[in-house]
Amino acid sequence: MNFISFKLSAFFCLILLLILPSVHAQNVLDDIDDENTTESSATTQAIPPLALETIKTISPSKKIFILTNLNQSFSNGDFISILLANKLVCRALVAKTNNEKLSGIKIIKIYNLALWKQLSEGREVLILRGDDSYFSAKEKTPSKEASKKAKNSTKLQTDEDLFNSTTLENNDDDLSLEENSKRLIKPDNLLSFNVGLISSKDIDGAATKYTQISGSWGYQISDNIWAEAAAGTNTIRDYPFTTLDTRLVNLEVRAKYTLNAPFYSYLQPYFGYQTILANSPTAGVDPGDGSRTAEDLANELQLVQDLRKSSVIFGVTYLKRIVPGWFFRADLGTDILNGGLSIEF
Repeated sequence: MNFISFKLSAFFCLILLLILPSVHAQNVLDDIDDENTTESSATTQAIPPLALETIKTISPSKKIFILTNLNQSFSNGDFISILLANKLVCRALVAKTNNEKLSGIKIIKIYNLALWKQLSEGREVLILRGDDSYFSAKEKTPSKEASKKAKNSTKLQTDEDLFNSTTLENNDDDLSLEENSKRLIKPDNLLSFNVGLISSKDIDGAATKYTQISGSWGYQISDNIWAEAAAGTNTIRDYPFTTLDTRLVNLEVRAKYTLNAPFYSYLQPYFGYQTILANSPTAGVDPGDGSRTAEDLANELQLVQDLRKSSVIFGVTYLKRIVPGWFFRADLGTDILNGGLSIEF
């Protein structure tokens, strides 16, 4: 009986020795399959959506950026990453947004110092909202110690840190979305090129209008208050006598105030001062052929003098935005009727 029990025990031990290696081998194969499946999934991970935006302002410390948010792809409290050429540049927290599609962000981590130095105002960048592991996985994996140090240096300790004034704002940073949020036209300068009609006189002394090309430069001295200088010129043919020409030069200074108007347009009522100069070098000069008397020559000088004037002017400028940075412009005033284009900068 004992001999039979011994034989049965030996048989069962032999069976176990044969089964266990195969079970262990199956587990190893399963692990390898699992790893391959995971790696395959990571490899085929879809590229996250990116938004193309423009850097509008960089603070002196380069910790605060103002970005466009034209695609409205991120909002207050979002973590975003800035990319150049599909490479991570830095990590940031969105601190403020406004209804003009601008966002203020706080830089909390720099990934690539070389690309970071290429960031500048007016540069277009790619913005990724949320997890950036897809792109960070492509970068060289840092050491455990470096990763721990970077994590601790950028980690927000509490939820309140998201909007803590000490965390997000420094004395040398400006987190306002525009330097002057009350301004309807944000830039300080407005350069215009116009073609218009200026009032003057003809050779018979009757009121008439002449086509004049002009240009102007406006500077925003305070919120919505502008100072503008304008100059234009044209030539009047056969004035003050046949074969004689007279050049008019129109000089103006204006004070304007900007008001909102429908359909992305603005009205600028203005008042100012206008001086019109007239010059005809050969007027009043005797040609020596006896064709004109002394009275005729004196009359020529008087006709040129009649074109000159200085007066106070009033009117309104209409600006219609056609594309970012460009306006269609029209002036309707006691000084001139104008139409042209304006560019802000």
